[in-house]
Amino acid sequence: MKRSLVREAATAVAGLILLTTVGVSGAAVAAESGTTGTLAACVTSTRNWGGNVIAGYGCSEYALPNGEEQVFGVGTDGAVWTRWSRTNGTLSSWTSLGGQARSSVSVEGYGWAITLSAIGTDGNWWYNNRGGTSSGGWSGWHR
Repeated sequence: MKRSLVREAATAVAGLILLTTVGVSGAAVAAESGTTGTLAACVTSTRNWGGNVIAGYGCSEYALPNGEEQVFGVGTDGAVWTRWSRTNGTLSSWTSLGGQARSSVSVEGYGWAITLSAIGTDGNWWYNNRGGTSSGGWSGWHR
């Protein structure tokens, strides 16, 4: 249920800035140290999620069982951020899931059970799991 990121050039505007790579399909890709890149819109195969992205990190999308979609990316603060569509077509606000990622965010799952993974500032893989129900919470980042 993963979808690939499509990158589109854009000018800087107010809002969340995510770091991204082109063609992310769930695999985390570490960015080179000191990479700045150009700004681009966070656009997936289904929609423009808003905000701006910087080439080098990732923005991955996941389809939820109720028809909603959720996207994950790394903000300029290094934290993983998420935003989702609602069944009425509106989008949630960007919400921080915390952590300190230095790679794109990989999204794996089945139904409501989702596992995020990313390389942390210590060079190790870190994981955050969502419970298997529509109201399931996140476990928090762990190795």
